[in-house]
Amino acid sequence: MRLKFVRAMAFGASGLALAMAAPVAAQDTIALPEIDVIGTTPLGGDGLDRDKVPGNVQSISSDQLRGANSLTVQDGISRVSPSVNLSDVTGNPFNKELFFRGFQASQQNGAPQGLAVYQNGVRVNEAFGDTVNFEFIPSVAIDSVDIWTNNPVFGLNALGGALSFQTKSGFTFQGVELEAQIGSFGERRGSAQWGAQYGNWAGYIALEGGRDGGWRDYSDSNVKRVFGDIGYRTDRAEIHLNFTYADSSLGVVGPTPFELLEQRRRNVYTGDQINDNTMGMLNLQGKFEVTDAWSLQANAYYRRYKSKRVDGNDTDIRPCPEDGPYAGKLCLEGDDYGFDGDEANEPENADRLVVRDPVTGRPIDNIFGDEDDFGPGSTPGSIERSRISTHSAGGTLQATNQSELFGHKNHFVIGAAYDFGKTDFRGWSELCIIPQNLQCIETGQFYYTTIPGGILPVDLTAKNHYIGLYAINTFDVTDKLSATVGGRWNHAKLILNDKSRFSPLDEDGEVFGPNLDGNHTFHRFNPMGGLTYKITPAITGFASYSESNRAPTALELGCSNPAIPCPLESTLVSDPPLDQVITRTGEVGFRGRQDFAGGALNWSASLYRSNNKDDILNVPSEITGRGYFLNAGRTRRQGIEVSAQFMAERWALYANYSYVDATFRKAINLASPNNPASAGYGEDDDDDDDDRVAARIADPEDGEIQVRKGDRLTGIPDHQLKFGGAFRVTPKWTVGADAVIMSGQYYLGDESNQNKKLPGYAVFNVNTSYQVTEQLRLFGGVRNLFDKKYSTYGTFFETDDIGFLGLEDPRSQTPARPLSIYAGVNMKFGAEAAPVLVTKN
Repeated sequence: MRLKFVRAMAFGASGLALAMAAPVAAQDTIALPEIDVIGTTPLGGDGLDRDKVPGNVQSISSDQLRGANSLTVQDGISRVSPSVNLSDVTGNPFNKELFFRGFQASQQNGAPQGLAVYQNGVRVNEAFGDTVNFEFIPSVAIDSVDIWTNNPVFGLNALGGALSFQTKSGFTFQGVELEAQIGSFGERRGSAQWGAQYGNWAGYIALEGGRDGGWRDYSDSNVKRVFGDIGYRTDRAEIHLNFTYADSSLGVVGPTPFELLEQRRRNVYTGDQINDNTMGMLNLQGKFEVTDAWSLQANAYYRRYKSKRVDGNDTDIRPCPEDGPYAGKLCLEGDDYGFDGDEANEPENADRLVVRDPVTGRPIDNIFGDEDDFGPGSTPGSIERSRISTHSAGGTLQATNQSELFGHKNHFVIGAAYDFGKTDFRGWSELCIIPQNLQCIETGQFYYTTIPGGILPVDLTAKNHYIGLYAINTFDVTDKLSATVGGRWNHAKLILNDKSRFSPLDEDGEVFGPNLDGNHTFHRFNPMGGLTYKITPAITGFASYSESNRAPTALELGCSNPAIPCPLESTLVSDPPLDQVITRTGEVGFRGRQDFAGGALNWSASLYRSNNKDDILNVPSEITGRGYFLNAGRTRRQGIEVSAQFMAERWALYANYSYVDATFRKAINLASPNNPASAGYGEDDDDDDDDRVAARIADPEDGEIQVRKGDRLTGIPDHQLKFGGAFRVTPKWTVGADAVIMSGQYYLGDESNQNKKLPGYAVFNVNTSYQVTEQLRLFGGVRNLFDKKYSTYGTFFETDDIGFLGLEDPRSQTPARPLSIYAGVNMKFGAEAAPVLVTKN
């Protein structure tokens, strides 16, 4: 019942077009069901009437995701969901960060992960940094995705909510479906899925692969995925064994200086930057009807994740002073560390600045030549390399009871979850030469430095033990009023074992201790409570309060000392403690569905406020290319969500609007050395401040800004508007269009809001679909129809790092994809056609 309803409610324009183009006779109808059932935990299987959930939960069907013809799962979700926006940090379509209500799920190590993500009840936030590799999710095999708002049952990281993906099986999909698509910039995609049921047994397999040449230089991608499921079902039990395998190679070119983008939008800034990732997962899940009232749901999984990353960058390494003890060798620039002039030549300082070979420990000869020789031909650079290998395993066991309590309906769930992860992390650095194309040329010379904040090889093993105990109960006080109470106790234990033989030195030349070794424990009980009230048979009101938490990750704990910041993605250097993040959320709203103007109208509206305590931020250091993590006090995300979807026999329309007010709630000084408003930016011998924004400065310390209560968080647009529609021109031909409009956002590094915002944008897409035969469908469309030039991510950089470029503007942006065209063919043999929602007779 729920599946048909969700598929019918295809409120994305392209998804609507897909549903409307299905070969279904006009007289066939699907009436709105009286009850829409949804699982209330990551494991699912408990089945509660959605109208009794005290939150604005959204469900997106497979037809909506695939019908949007988006390059990625993130794009498909963003185009049809309010309060969801994407940030393209890396310049790769498969690598975009997803924000929901100002909280993010990202593939980037160091991003503050505020969303929990599950696939068939398995938590897929990676153990090392809670990152989410969306390219691993088998998009063609997705049956539905639920976006939860304020439910602590989803465990760690569910600060802003959770995404729960459910996949297809041979019980839900039968037949064969083949699809191929080509498009601009070398886009090539293909998929095949097969499902069948044989009595109590069912099988399903999905294969998909994609190549994207990338519209920018050096940004090509290759992604391959396989998903399979074997299921067995009786009247009282259903068991599934499924596996997922994914392999991706992503060119992550990242933000580029604004001045270079003005010259040519395809330009990139330093490289190569490549992420090679593989993942394999095996999951056994089942649900069992023990009695008429009690049922059990359970799963057990094993997951293996490996990542190899290469990141070419500029560097502060230069020839040592000719009048010093290390003439002819290489050193880090003394100016960045407070060593000026003769001070950098003092023996104790020179020893710390000199660059050394990690095998011999000896100073490295100047392989670059004189500094005058660097331009215009080349300049020194550094390639940061890292390897991540993670084994994770765990499981969940829950019980559901739906017996009446005191003569009233009652829905009770209790469960326990355990997740274990072991990660081996290695990081090291190699000198390179950056020519005029800005792509590093390897030298084969690995190196390290002993100064705090320098570069050290790292060999770390991190172990995660996560335990969750939860219970949630929904009680029907009356036929109209339902009350929900529940909570979850989270226990997180992280053990860090530093196996490297290098340790940074303090200002007196002594080794810091205990370096990266650490044993950290975090635990908390998060309660929730809420009410739903059936105002009319078609309108429901709801209100709720909940709490959630996230523990600092091994990555954050290994890089949280401002005195010795680390180059993220490759190196960890210190291990002071961090506090866990705690979020308290309140939400009120209404939702409804009814017949309207000859069609069916579904709508929802909600208000929410989420207050974070001890929020963890990634802060850039005064030392170029390095950063650290800190607890940044209190932050708040609050806002409004409004959505409406209308569907009739030939028309389908939708509109979503959201307002996200994301602010700091406590004053704090933050390092932002490349921000034009920071202390010390643009200073010269004449103390000329013309290059600086004359505004508040934290203190005389170079590179700091003063963030006040009420300043907005960076990277989050305030306003989002999405709308679209589809029209069936003939029984076989459907056309559709949609738009995404975003307001401006502050650059990362401008937490004091003193610079101009990254401009907002409006992007329009069109699509069409033609059902040639019952089995064959042709489709195509245009993304970014008016070729809008815009960016979804902006930050600042040090303009003089590559001198021969002559750059002056510190703004750096990741430009969005320009106009692109795609076309494809879809063939179905014996597969169930997508249903169409029409008016009741």
